[in-house]
Amino acid sequence: MIPANRTTADTARAASLLGVSTGTFTNTRRWEKIRAQPISRPGAKTRFWDEEQLLAAVEEREIPLITPANPDEVYNLAVEGESVLELLRDFLTGYFTGAGSSAPVADGARIAPAADSGFDRVEVFSVFAAEEVPEAAEDAVVDVNVKLVAYNEKGAWPVNAQLRLEFTGGRWVVAALEREDEDDLFDLEEAYLLVPEDRRPTISTWRTYATSTNRKSAKLTSIPEADTVVHGVKHWKRSTIRNWDQNERFLQGEAKAGGRPVGVVESTPRPRTAPRHVLAAERRAKVQQMLDEDPTVSPAAIGEALGVSAERGRQLLNEVKAGSGK
Repeated sequence: MIPANRTTADTARAASLLGVSTGTFTNTRRWEKIRAQPISRPGAKTRFWDEEQLLAAVEEREIPLITPANPDEVYNLAVEGESVLELLRDFLTGYFTGAGSSAPVADGARIAPAADSGFDRVEVFSVFAAEEVPEAAEDAVVDVNVKLVAYNEKGAWPVNAQLRLEFTGGRWVVAALEREDEDDLFDLEEAYLLVPEDRRPTISTWRTYATSTNRKSAKLTSIPEADTVVHGVKHWKRSTIRNWDQNERFLQGEAKAGGRPVGVVESTPRPRTAPRHVLAAERRAKVQQMLDEDPTVSPAAIGEALGVSAERGRQLLNEVKAGSGK
């Protein structure tokens, strides 16, 4: 994902900023040795970086935050400190509703502008950290991902945000915040994950939608033309895919597949026989089996066995261990 209003750097630009040749940068996998990591999708043929993060790494400054493209695929550990949770709930409620907040904020904090969406209530569903929250000691820093639902008169809207917290003056304070933006850019594979799972076509069908040569035909479903091309790769805005999913796709040849409207939270749990629950149960059972056979099984091995990323394998392993008490 390319965050809105950020400048991307391709391999040649990244190598130039680090003062090495493109060949040296590539052949020595220099990007694995710097704190600024690629923002291109893992496994993508074309790698690119956020230029501001690269410059910070070169100058040995603090790396600026960017909102994760898919927080479910990030290695996460639950944040359990109640003081941290209360701070986040207080700050995010004030941030999204405009009602003000008593949460402490660091001097010079970098806070992304809040969208004018008329939200009147916020419910924080989960808070995760990219690493274990450090002890509450002076100058401690932790970055956390927050999944929440913001409510307004039109319904409920899921939102992801990332915050940086610092411990200073004997308390945690908010030092930075980045939130998803409607102008964030996604390549074809990332855009696929923006479609809610209960309305998501197969990946092969999605690719067919993207390559349709007759986008005006009422009999052929297609996604819109890409909004832009970045380093030779087509990208779509978050707003473009959401609008297509909510308003356009079922006016084309695709039969409406059901599922709740975007922004409406389920009022009752889905039956445990729903496909997503069956798949989740099968995955957990497989992880439990692998864990029983080898208590030291690695997240990478789990990811490979299940056909998911190592990060997702780590998350599943943590879930199964928590459920089994291991």
